Amino acid sequence: IKDTASILNADALEKAVQLLLHANQIHFIGVGASGIVAADAQQKFLRINYAATAFTDMHIASTVIANAGENDIVFGISFSGETLDIIQALQLAKDNQVKTIALTHPGHTSVSALCDVHLSTSGSNEAPFRSAATSSRMAQLYLIDVLFLSLA
Repeated sequence: IKDTASILNADALEKAVQLLLHANQIHFIGVGASGIVAADAQQKFLRINYAATAFTDMHIASTVIANAGENDIVFGISFSGETLDIIQALQLAKDNQVKTIALTHPGHTSVSALCDVHLSTSGSNEAPFRSAATSSRMAQLYLIDVLFLSLA
């Protein structure tokens, strides 16, 4: 969490907050451990009266994204930034001119390249064999909390 706080880009955070403030609907997408973070984000955002959904099934997510409006947000969560399902969903959002936010590790990734705003989390303490995605998941949850509190 401290590592993520130390690399937090204030400009990117402010852009994300501004997009989220004016969103009609926010669609969080993630698979595996990132799907758990997406569900947590949905639960938090619903508490402060934001229309939020969370998807781990990209077939359903694609249907929602294909029908999303210009003031909706697709928020892709992928620690690696290379999760194919998330890349495809974000590409669909981009093709439909839906605004996008990415939450990945620092640096250029396929996911971050498709997004209007890229937020980074540190995964510096993640084990090479990510059996539980512990460090990356905690960093992602922390950044979701930062966004949640910024909006609240």
